[in-house]
Amino acid sequence: MDRNTLIGGSAVILIIVGIALWAGLRPTPAKAPPPGTGASAIANPYVERAAYYTIAANYPTTTPLLGDASEEAVNAMQGFIIETISQFKTDGNFDKLTPEDIKMMGYDKGRQESLQITYLISSSPRTVSYIFTVYADTLGAHPNAYFKTFTFDTKNGTQVTLNTLFASKSDYLGALSGIARAKLPGIIGEEYADTDYIKSGTEPEEENFQNFFIDNSVLDILFSPYQVGPYAIGPQTLPIPLTELASILKNEYKP
Repeated sequence: MDRNTLIGGSAVILIIVGIALWAGLRPTPAKAPPPGTGASAIANPYVERAAYYTIAANYPTTTPLLGDASEEAVNAMQGFIIETISQFKTDGNFDKLTPEDIKMMGYDKGRQESLQITYLISSSPRTVSYIFTVYADTLGAHPNAYFKTFTFDTKNGTQVTLNTLFASKSDYLGALSGIARAKLPGIIGEEYADTDYIKSGTEPEEENFQNFFIDNSVLDILFSPYQVGPYAIGPQTLPIPLTELASILKNEYKP
C-alpha cells in the first residue's frame, strides 16, 4: 500500500467523501508535474495550474497485487485519471475561449474552474478496492461530483466487476435493485426520500450499480449526487452484508 490511508469502514468512507464534496475542497499545493510529462503518463500527485483552471489528482502507484497484475491495475487507474483530465479540458474549451467567453465566465476577474480527484482504499480477505471521487467546479450553480471505483481480486490479480462478482446466470441486478429500493428510503430519511427518484436511479441496469467496493464482509454501492435524489441530499452509500447475497455470489467471494 502507499501513503494514502487505508479505510476500514463504509461509514468512515461516507463521512470523508461527504466532507470532500460538500466542504468545497479545492486542490491543495503539491509539486507540479516534471517537464516532458506526456499524454500517456502523469506525475503523482498531478497538479496543473493555468489561467482559467486548476487540476489536482492523485492515484495509487502500488497495489498488493502480485507480479504484472499490480502494474496493470495502476495503469488502469492512471488511465482513468488521464481520461478524466482530458475530458475536463475538452469540456472547458480553454484553448478556444473568445473574449466574450472569458468575460461571461468571469475569468477576467480571477475566477477559475477546478478539477480534483482523490481516492480511498478498502479491503476484504479476497479483494482490494480503490474509491475515486471526482470533484469538478465548472462555475455553474454548484460544483458536481461523481465516483469511480476499481476492485481487484488479490489472489488472481483480475479486476472484479459485478458480472464476475456474482454467479453466472444469477439475477444479481434484480437483487441489487430490490435491496436498494427497500433500504435507500431509510438511509436517505423518509422526509427527503423520493420513491420515483430512487426507482429511476436503481433500475436493474449495470451502470446503476457499477461503483462498488467491498469492505470486509459488506458490499457497498455508491450513488453519486442526482442518481437517487436531488443534489441537496448529497451522495449515498448503500451497505449490503454479503450474507444477504450469499446465494448468488461466486464461491470465492462468499463470506
